[in-house]
Amino acid sequence: MEAVAVDGITPQDVQAIYMEHLNAQGMMPMVLDMKRSRGVELYDQLSGRRLLDFFGFYASSAVGMNHPKMLSDKAFMERLTEAALNKITNSDVRTVHMARFLKTFYRVAMPDHFRYAFFIEGGALAVENALKAAFDWKVRKNFEKGYRREIGFQVMHFDQAFHGRSGYTLSLTNTSDPRKTMYFPKFDWPRVLNPKVVFPVEAHLEDIERREQLALRQAKHYFHTRKDEIACIIIEPIQGEGGDNHFRPSFLQALKDLALENEALLIFDEVQTGVGLTGAFWAHQALGVEPDLIAFGKKTQVCGILAGPRIDEVEDNVFHVGSRINSTWGGNLVDMVRFDRIMEIIEEDDLVG
Repeated sequence: MEAVAVDGITPQDVQAIYMEHLNAQGMMPMVLDMKRSRGVELYDQLSGRRLLDFFGFYASSAVGMNHPKMLSDKAFMERLTEAALNKITNSDVRTVHMARFLKTFYRVAMPDHFRYAFFIEGGALAVENALKAAFDWKVRKNFEKGYRREIGFQVMHFDQAFHGRSGYTLSLTNTSDPRKTMYFPKFDWPRVLNPKVVFPVEAHLEDIERREQLALRQAKHYFHTRKDEIACIIIEPIQGEGGDNHFRPSFLQALKDLALENEALLIFDEVQTGVGLTGAFWAHQALGVEPDLIAFGKKTQVCGILAGPRIDEVEDNVFHVGSRINSTWGGNLVDMVRFDRIMEIIEEDDLVG
């Protein structure tokens, strides 16, 4: 197979350049053929090998490489090029490209009963803005209850969670690899046992139920001892990096009930579980439990948060007050244009329930 060179750089040059300029430890020993790869078949430019993709770029590939409905769509390719030539600050400047994306997103991706969307670059920042929305909501709730100082800045989360590597999320992430969080400052936020399902469920049901009850007791204890301090409960509907850990819908519903009882918001981190991974567009739809906030990313290309009706229990929430949550770019327009077409493909081919 003839190796493709880009401006004189051949596939054989790639590893040396990466090692010279980056900490490239742990990277795959291959050079991806961007043109030849199709769907879940990836080609290595070094060896010519055809590889079956079980990786999906950290579960961020929605319809595989070089989908024919994308490559053959001239209008889409023109929109993609226009979006790529200039990086627009979507938080300030309107474009027909983003308007088209928004129409498709609200038609195809927006869950029933959800009202608001916010877009940003990066899954960790999506989670952070979900937390900020919850903090703002809880502090204002506490002011309404008579508090004269700001209170409501804690986040209940779970063992083996991965929610990102930035700011607030460092206090939540706790998987088996300590390098991702050690020596970085963290908040003392309440962490609860994760009563993950052990399969087959029937053979382990008694132990699963015991662990669920223990986790709920821990959560209730934290709500009791940290009264009005906990703004939200955050959980991945299926924990990814923590070990492909599943939870029973009844446990997730119990968390929702706890959040309602204690004036906290339930956040589902669907950065990895969204866009068809469970057969439904969002994992919570397959599980039958509706959260108050969703953090999304990866297969959506652009990241962000979605909010349901409970956010409007506070009139001046972050979706009503300008600049409470924002960023320079407001999400990447190229990603929006790409996901716009991906959603159309999902819709046209009926890929999710």
